[in-house]
Amino acid sequence: MAKSNSKRAFKSTSNTTTTKAAETSKPPAPYSTAPPALLSFLETLDPKHVYIIHIDDHPAALKKRIFVVPVLMNIVIAGLLLWRAYVALPYYVALVMNTLGYDTIFQVDLTSTGWTTLMDIAMGRAFMFFIDFTLVKFVLPWPWDFFAGSPGNPVAWRQRIGFQDEEIVVRRSRRWDETLPSDWLAEDSDGTVYKERILPAIDKKWVKAKTSYLMIDKSWDLDFGGMITAHHLVRMGKASLSDFQKTVVAHSDEHGWLTWPVWKLDEGSEEEARKKIVVFKDKLTAMGKENLFFSWIELIQFETSQPGGFTKERQAKTMEKAKELFETQGVDFDEFWEEVGGYQGLPGMQQSSDNQSTT
Repeated sequence: MAKSNSKRAFKSTSNTTTTKAAETSKPPAPYSTAPPALLSFLETLDPKHVYIIHIDDHPAALKKRIFVVPVLMNIVIAGLLLWRAYVALPYYVALVMNTLGYDTIFQVDLTSTGWTTLMDIAMGRAFMFFIDFTLVKFVLPWPWDFFAGSPGNPVAWRQRIGFQDEEIVVRRSRRWDETLPSDWLAEDSDGTVYKERILPAIDKKWVKAKTSYLMIDKSWDLDFGGMITAHHLVRMGKASLSDFQKTVVAHSDEHGWLTWPVWKLDEGSEEEARKKIVVFKDKLTAMGKENLFFSWIELIQFETSQPGGFTKERQAKTMEKAKELFETQGVDFDEFWEEVGGYQGLPGMQQSSDNQSTT
């Protein structure tokens, strides 16, 4: 009997240990193991970086107009650098020849030249060296990376995929990823990495408002090689466009490539907003104030269509106008929203929601 109990105890302990091991081997939420459809693409990426992929559905004509600006700017910069090289190269060749002992127009007779003149010559040459060094070190990389950068560059990207109404965008983290803590994937969404780097970059309104080339900022760069590869895989039938919906991609030493399909959150927020609008309308209808609902809709549509975008300042003013609208109809604004469960997620109410959360 004792032997039987001992076996049961061993079996129970073994099962518990297996369960705990299985739990610890799971990727940290909200990440999951990368789907097979993306593996061919992910294998081409650098595991040291964090990536965000999504579909840019802005019109191809808009993308063309935006891309013309950096093309012209880099052509001008390249032209100026070539002109500077044309002017300065004979000067540097003569200086080198002079150093090797050959007579050139830049040779200075130290015995007959005063100290003031020598200082002027030395300062002039030092200034020229500084200017040219600055051009080579800091300016030359712009047109070089634009036209000839490897493994991908903007020109090669557009040559390969052209301009399409639906394009795969691959953003890559900049050097801030070098200081990421080893356990950053397990951080809560309130963690520094998410609040300062990831969440602003996946914000639905921000992503919807910008085409790919306008998303380059201090935190994220475009991975042109990755975008070329992604479109190539789609053309070859090894992946589909839908596989590249908005997703955060990161690599873990323990779990390999992980993905966070944030596009599902966007779908959920849209559905929640629709439900809240229905509740909003039904509540006002029951109060005999259905006209107030349509007045609110007109207010939001008018304010969000104004030039300059629906900025935070405009959102705050819209919120004040909405309050006045409710008050003129004899409806207590704060009490009404408390009864319908708040106004978070509703169009035009984001600024109010943010203010409420910070107070």
